[in-house]
Amino acid sequence: MRSLKARLSDPGGGQVHGLFCSTPAALTVELIAAAGYDFVVIDLEHTLIDGAQLGAMLLAARASGIAPLVRVAAPHQVAPALDAGAQGIVFPRISAVAQARQAARLCHYAQHQPMPGERGLNATWHSAFGRDDLAAATAAAGADTLVVAMIEDSAALDALDDIAAVPGIDVLLEGAADLSQSLGVPWQTRHPLVWDAVARIADAARAHGKHFCALPRTPEDAALWRRQGTRMLLLGDDRGIARRAMAAHLQSHSQSST
Repeated sequence: MRSLKARLSDPGGGQVHGLFCSTPAALTVELIAAAGYDFVVIDLEHTLIDGAQLGAMLLAARASGIAPLVRVAAPHQVAPALDAGAQGIVFPRISAVAQARQAARLCHYAQHQPMPGERGLNATWHSAFGRDDLAAATAAAGADTLVVAMIEDSAALDALDDIAAVPGIDVLLEGAADLSQSLGVPWQTRHPLVWDAVARIADAARAHGKHFCALPRTPEDAALWRRQGTRMLLLGDDRGIARRAMAAHLQSHSQSST
């Protein structure tokens, strides 16, 4: 399976669509893959997903052919997530250049260029646990690792160009919900202040040769980003989609019975 980073690096690779997965179950990852999404972001920041559950979810992603990313809550979660098969790490609340540099270093090995990293070596599934050439497997794993910086507050907006310029950061992901809070208009994700902030993030990513990932709230928003050339779209969270689908299902049957 071609990695998500390879698809994004290919100008002809097309658009990729993903979902946050907050339900601690491998089955949910399989359902997201079966629905046709290209990638899934397993969320450790706002959930109680533990290490064993994460391992099973990453295995389900590999078996289902969907690219798994992991949003971490703490730096110590980066190495085990990558060693267990995550194709990339989503770092929330990156608000300073030093944080962006540290994110890139945590994800990459010492030989990585242009930003040498500090990820430790280990014989993981990437090398069939030491069966395959370790150096080649390590190089391949490093080349396919996607580093995603979430921009979620006003401090990050102040440092936006410098963050976007950090070598090793591949994607800027907008976080409109937390941006709205930081800008004084909590949960007003369509407020002009928030729209302007998100547009600035997209512009900074393009200016520095990075990918921009949008979080459209409506099909119209998604269409707008596509017209602007955005290739990476994160289309919500599995829990919200499931709730809305179940509510619609209940309503349709309730109406049919009256």
